[in-house]
Amino acid sequence: MDTRVRLYETESLLPSGFGTMMYRDAFMGAAPAEIKDILKLKGFAVIRGLDFTKEDFLKLYSSYGNVVAYVNEREKVGYGYRDTLELDGDQKKIVTGRGQLPYHADGGLLLSQVDLVFLYGARIKNMKYRGGTLVTDHVLACAEMPNHLREVLETETFEVRVTERGYYVDVSPEGWFKVPVFTDLGWVRKMLLYFPFDDGQRPSWEPRIVGFTPYETKKFFSELSAFFKNPRYTYTHYWREGDLLIVDNRRTIHEREEFNDPAIERILWRGQTADTASSGPIRDVGLG
Repeated sequence: MDTRVRLYETESLLPSGFGTMMYRDAFMGAAPAEIKDILKLKGFAVIRGLDFTKEDFLKLYSSYGNVVAYVNEREKVGYGYRDTLELDGDQKKIVTGRGQLPYHADGGLLLSQVDLVFLYGARIKNMKYRGGTLVTDHVLACAEMPNHLREVLETETFEVRVTERGYYVDVSPEGWFKVPVFTDLGWVRKMLLYFPFDDGQRPSWEPRIVGFTPYETKKFFSELSAFFKNPRYTYTHYWREGDLLIVDNRRTIHEREEFNDPAIERILWRGQTADTASSGPIRDVGLG
């Protein structure tokens, strides 16, 4: 094991060694640069037993890079938030609501660079075995997947359109637009892939594969989703109050399970950062 990981890790979270559960005190005393190196290797980290105010949380994730903030011409993104988004389970909304949020990586629909995603369990009540966050090692999965699935990802054109305009407002393009499945960053090929919502779930976005019929598209995504969710590739995090989940958005994709029971309270705070040479909040970083 890498000696940097040994200092902080209580256990690996996937059979492959991907993902890490970290000691709380060691994490809080660590330099962000060292944790970022571990995240590149491990993909994501879980730290339990934290007690943050929203200001504490912002201070923490701000130390990891430039905060992805939505201000000025982008100030209405996410129904209006600047930096820390509250995922409060509002039944009238989708991204911040209670339904399923299928596999995706952050940033692609808002044409923003997002490298790290921070999720903090601010309030969790009456929830045990649902409402989990799935985190998938897409690099290992793509290396081991059947050729017929890999060929579609490598050669076909994927497009998406947003349907929850109140969240994406005027920042996301109108209608269908192309999203590159893979972007080579040198140390990893980042995956941007937006899966369809399950039947009966209100969609925040809709994907399609150019030249595929709706039946073929649904069949492909169903098979790919089942493959990704093999425990060899995917960890499901069931939330406790005080949990912190940090995801390297270039190294993983993630999904939210529904938690529609009205007795459940699940409030997460989300922050995003980007590694760039510029200072200050990220306002509009194109994907290229």
